[in-house]
Order: sequence, then structure tokens, then C-alpha cells
Amino acid sequence: MFEQFRQCSSNGVIDCNLRVRKINRTMAALYGNATVRMDLGKNFKTWFDAYHSPLGNNQFNLYPMRVPPMGVCDYLERFWGDYYPYMVGYAPNLVKPGECPLSVRVVQFNDMILDPRMLPPYNPKGLWKLVWHANATGMDKYFLVELTFKVYPDGHI
Repeated sequence: MFEQFRQCSSNGVIDCNLRVRKINRTMAALYGNATVRMDLGKNFKTWFDAYHSPLGNNQFNLYPMRVPPMGVCDYLERFWGDYYPYMVGYAPNLVKPGECPLSVRVVQFNDMILDPRMLPPYNPKGLWKLVWHANATGMDKYFLVELTFKVYPDGHI
């Protein structure tokens, strides 16, 4: 379950107006929009870091499961197809797998709920923080997006 949308920092690459809101007592969803302000292609390197807090007390440790630095186009070709089907129902304007570059667009998230099938079945329970980084080679452009979610003992997100 989404816990918190912590930050979206950038210097003109992406702007976020996202928040996590409660739908009912047991469910939270991501709502809002993300605006991509410039084309993200081979000149942008992107990577993801995952941090885990087994006790859920916000004491995070870097987890060895991660996506190494690679070009945005390489990521869209290799990995994005695994996650796209779980997200496109909530954000119809998402970039399609293999489409490159990621063009200028506004992506509207309409109460996106995490699907447990997005994560491996052996994913440990606890609080997770996912940090998405990207920076442009040869330019002074970057962005960082940070999101926190919880995995319950029964594997439910």
C-alpha cells in the first residue's frame, strides 16, 4: 500500500503534483499528475535504488535489489514492459514499452493502487522506499523521485 509520496526534485526536467490519499480504511492510492518537460532519451542515465525498513520505523537500509544505471531508452526496452500492464489502467498517458525517447507529456495518475504482482513473491515485508534518479550526460539536468510503500506479511501491498 502506498504510504507517502516524499519528493520530486528536478531542475526543469519533471514536475510532480502527486499525493497519496486514503480511499478507505485499508487502501491508499496515488493521485495527481507528473509533467515531463523535456524529451528523455539516450542522453539521460536512469537508475533505481530500493531501501528497506523491516520494522516499518523509517530506519531504511539500502537493499541489494536495484536497477543499475542505464540509458532511459535501454530501461524502456528491457524493464518497462514488466510494469506497464499494472500501471496503464491508472495512467493512460504512460510511455509504451520500447518507445523512445520518452517525450514531453503530462501523465495523470487516477487513484493508482499498487498490484502485489508487480513485486517478486519473495519480497520481504516492511516499509519500502523507492528512489528513481536520472541525470543527463553533458548537461546539468537531473531529477529524483521518492516514493514509500508498505508490504504486509501476507504479501499484500
